Amino acid sequence: IVYKGNPYADHNSTAYATYERGVEVGCWGLCINAVSSALYSYVQRFLLPYIGLKGLYFMGYFVFGMGTSLIGLFPDVIATLILCSVFGVMSSTLYTIPFNLIAEYQHEEEEQLKLQDSKKSPRGTGMDCAALTCMVQLAQIIVGAGLGGLVNAAGSVIVVVLSASAMSLIGCIFIALFIRYVE
Repeated sequence: IVYKGNPYADHNSTAYATYERGVEVGCWGLCINAVSSALYSYVQRFLLPYIGLKGLYFMGYFVFGMGTSLIGLFPDVIATLILCSVFGVMSSTLYTIPFNLIAEYQHEEEEQLKLQDSKKSPRGTGMDCAALTCMVQLAQIIVGAGLGGLVNAAGSVIVVVLSASAMSLIGCIFIALFIRYVE
């Protein structure tokens, strides 16, 4: 998006050198992503009492959606590297908040069974976490399979970040409407 290089150009051409420079800077972006993911995962514990799991979930998707839209609208090297931190926020959100929600839902289910004096054992947390992990992986496979066609249809890779932004903002709506936070 930023460098507009060509991986298929001759290896001694400017277009290929530009592509290689983009890959190098992209690696720095991945490093920023990893650091921001680790930092945000740590900061979540301090934010949790103030905005709760649902708020953290919404905020993660919203920050990612806004950041990716800015990358697509303003494809600049420095801006893109700075905004790579939003990918870390999304990674941290995606791999922590849903699992915490499952734990809360499991706890609520156990409390309801105790109140009802039921002998029925609750469904295991491990089963729910495994199902959630499978859904995340399946979603990544579907996205990976569909993005090539989307890029070909649009004729630009900018459609990747703009569609990610749109889906993230749709996710915000889903979180606001359908995620129930257990106190």
